[in-house]
Amino acid sequence: MARLIALRSVLLLVVVVLVARLAQLQLVQTDAQRFGADIEVTTRRYLTNQPRRGEIFDARGALLAESVPIYNLAVVPGQLPSASSAPEQRALTLARLAQIAGLPATLIIDPASALETTPGLRTELAALGSLPSLTSTTALTLTIAPPDILRALTISQTYRDVAMLANPVEQLLQQANARSYQPVVIKEDISPELVLALRENANYLPGARVIEGFRRRYPLSSAIPSLSHLLGYVGRINACELVAVNPASSWLRGLVDITANAPICGLMAKQIDPASIGLPPYLPSDQIGKDGLEGAYEQVLRGQMGIDSLLVDALQRPVSDVTTLRPVANGHDLVLTIDAQFQAEVERILQRWINEGEQRRQTAREAHKRAYDPIVAGVAVAIDPRNGRVLAMVSLPDYDNNIWVDPARANDLRGLLAPPSAEAQRELQRLAPFTNRAIAGQYPPGSTLKQFVGAVALQQGVIAADTKLRDPGLLRLIERSGAEFILPNSVRNRDNGQIDVRDALRLSSNVFFASIAGGNDQATNLDQRALRITGLGIDQLVEGLSWFNFGRTTGIDLVGEAGGRVPTRAWKAQVLREAWTTGDTYNTAIGQGYLEVTPLQLAVAAGAIATDGTLYRPHVVDRIVDENGQLVQQIQPEPLGKAPIEPQHLAAIRQGLLASITDGLGIAAREACSGLRIAGKTGTAEFGPLLTTTDGRLVRQSHAWFVGFAPYENPEIVVAVLVEGVGDLNDGSSTIAVPAVTQIMQAYFGITPPANPPSICPVLPQP
Repeated sequence: MARLIALRSVLLLVVVVLVARLAQLQLVQTDAQRFGADIEVTTRRYLTNQPRRGEIFDARGALLAESVPIYNLAVVPGQLPSASSAPEQRALTLARLAQIAGLPATLIIDPASALETTPGLRTELAALGSLPSLTSTTALTLTIAPPDILRALTISQTYRDVAMLANPVEQLLQQANARSYQPVVIKEDISPELVLALRENANYLPGARVIEGFRRRYPLSSAIPSLSHLLGYVGRINACELVAVNPASSWLRGLVDITANAPICGLMAKQIDPASIGLPPYLPSDQIGKDGLEGAYEQVLRGQMGIDSLLVDALQRPVSDVTTLRPVANGHDLVLTIDAQFQAEVERILQRWINEGEQRRQTAREAHKRAYDPIVAGVAVAIDPRNGRVLAMVSLPDYDNNIWVDPARANDLRGLLAPPSAEAQRELQRLAPFTNRAIAGQYPPGSTLKQFVGAVALQQGVIAADTKLRDPGLLRLIERSGAEFILPNSVRNRDNGQIDVRDALRLSSNVFFASIAGGNDQATNLDQRALRITGLGIDQLVEGLSWFNFGRTTGIDLVGEAGGRVPTRAWKAQVLREAWTTGDTYNTAIGQGYLEVTPLQLAVAAGAIATDGTLYRPHVVDRIVDENGQLVQQIQPEPLGKAPIEPQHLAAIRQGLLASITDGLGIAAREACSGLRIAGKTGTAEFGPLLTTTDGRLVRQSHAWFVGFAPYENPEIVVAVLVEGVGDLNDGSSTIAVPAVTQIMQAYFGITPPANPPSICPVLPQP
C-alpha cells in the first residue's frame, strides 16, 4: 500500500512538472524557435506610447498649430538577426532598411592602397561611380548613396579583408542606446505606399516595424509669418533639457543630476517628485517645445504618454504580446487672445512703414543717412489695458516656423542656422529673424518715458500739475569733474518759455523732464526768475519707474522675455567703474543713456497710465480646453501691481498725452484725421556710434517710437510701435510710428479714415 502511494505521488509530481513545462512552452515556444534558443527566464518590460500634442487656435477658432498623424519606420533591435549567429542576414536586413529609409552609408577601404593591389575592387567601385583619386595610403572613406547600398554591401562581403560597410541604421541603434525590445525610429513620416510595402514584405525585414506618430504643422505661418514668434516650434529634446524636465525621486538624486551636468548645461532647476521612480516622462527620442507658446505651455500641450507592457527573455527579446497598462492622455489645446486676421493686418501695416523708412533712407539728402544699414526691423504690440490680453504682437524680420518641423524645408533651415559666408553670417545677426523683438529686444525708449517720469514727479510732490518751469531750449550744468554737460531739447535750441507738465508732454521738452528728475538748481543758463527745484534724484526716479515694472519682466506666457534695464548708482559703479552724475539722471529721464526697455514693457506700462494705474500681466492664451473642446482653465486677468499714483496726477498726464496729438506733431492720429480719439507719446531714441555729417557735426542714428491708447475717455487698446533706425528720417516718430499706430487702431476698431479730412491731415498709404 505504501509503495502504491509513493508511486502515485511520483506520478503526480511528474504530471505537475509536465504541466508547468507545457505552460512555459506555450508562452515562449514560438520565440524560442524563432531565435533558436531555449528561453528559461522571462521579465516584464514596459513600452511608452507618445500622446498627440495639443493644438493651438486663434481667438476665432482658426487652427494655428496641429499634430498631423504620420507613419514612422522603426527597428526593434531584439528582433533583428543576430550579429553573432547570422551576421550576413543582419547586414542584408540593415542594408535594405537603410535603402528604404534613404540613409547614406559609408564604405571604408583600409588600406587605400588596396585599390591598386586589388584590381577587382577598383573595377567594382568604378561601376558604382565611387572611384576617387588615390592620394594617400591611409584608409579611404566613401559615401554611398541609398540606391547603391546593396551593391556596396556585396563589395564589402566580396573584399571583406580590405572593405567594410558602416551601416547608418546600426549607428542609429548604437546612438539610441535603447533596450532590445524598444523600437528605434530611423525614418519619420514615410509614405502610405511605403507602409503598405513594408507590411507586405515583413518576412524579408525582421525587426522592422511601422509605428504611428505625429508631425507638428503650423498651417497659417507661411501666410502670416509673424505668428512664428508667438507659436514657437518643437524639436528633438537635447541632453540638458532631458535632465531638466525629468523629475528626480529625491533632492539628493536631483542634486547629483544637476552637478553632474553643470559643466555642459550650467545650473538648472529640477523638479522633485518622490513618485517619479520608473519610466521618466521624457525619453531621448521625444519632441519638446523650444520657443514661444510651444515652450511656455509644454506641460499643457504634451499630455501624458501611455504605458504598455510585454515579456522579454534573458536577451531582452520580446516573447509576448503587448498589453496596455495606462492609456495615452492627449495634450490639451490652447485658444489664444490673438485674432489671426488682425495679426496679419498689423504685420502688413508695420511692414508698409518699414518700407517707407527704407525709401526715405535711400533718398535722404544727407550722405551719412544714405549710408545707414537698410531699414528692415520693427515691432508692434497691441494689448487690452483692462486685462492684459495681447491683441497682436509682430516682430519683423520674421520667419516661417514650419522650417523646424517640415523635412522638405531642411535647406531653408540650414541656410538660417549656418549661412554660407562670413558676410551672410553678419547680415543674419543684424536681421535676427528668430528673435521676437517685442519681448526680447531691449531699446532706449526715448521720450515715450516722459509720461512715467512726469507721473512719478507729481506723486512725489516735486511738482504740481500747474507748476511751471523755465525751458530755454537747452540745459547747461557743470559736472563734478568740471566738465560742462549740455542737454538739448527734442527740437534743438527751441525756447519753450514757462511750461507745466501738460505743455511739457505736448512739446516733448527734454529740459522740463530732466529738471524734475535731476533738478535744475545746478543749471548755469537759467536766470534768477526761473523756479529752481532739486528734482527726484536717481534713487527716487528708479523707485518710481519700478512702479511701472520697468527693469523686470512682465511675466508674459512666452519663452525668452528680457527684463530691460533701469540703471542705478550701484549698477554703474559695478559695471562701468564710474560714479553716477547728474547728467546720467538727465539722460535716464528722457529715455536715453543706459536705460533700456522692451516694446512689451512699454505697452504694459502705458496701459497703467491709460487706466487707473493698474498693470496687468500680459497673456497670449485666453483659455485651455481638452481635445473635445471642454474648458479646462480660463486665464484670468492678473494684476502685476498698481502704481501708487493719485487719480488726478494720472489725469494730468493723460491730458498732456492728448495734447501731444491734438496740438502736437502727431497729426495723423488726430480725431479729424483718424476718426479716433487717440492719446499717446512719441519718442526718438539715439543708438549706435557717433557719425560725422558733411558740416562736421557729430550725430547718431535713432529709432522711432509711438505708444498710444484709444478711445481717450475709455481706453480699450494700447499700441506700441517701434521702427528701428528711422527716427531722424523726416521725423520718423511723428510721420512713421504715429501713422502706423493710427492704422493699427483703425483696423482694430474697423474704422476707415474720414472721407474729407482737413488739409492738415497727411495722406497715408492704405492696404
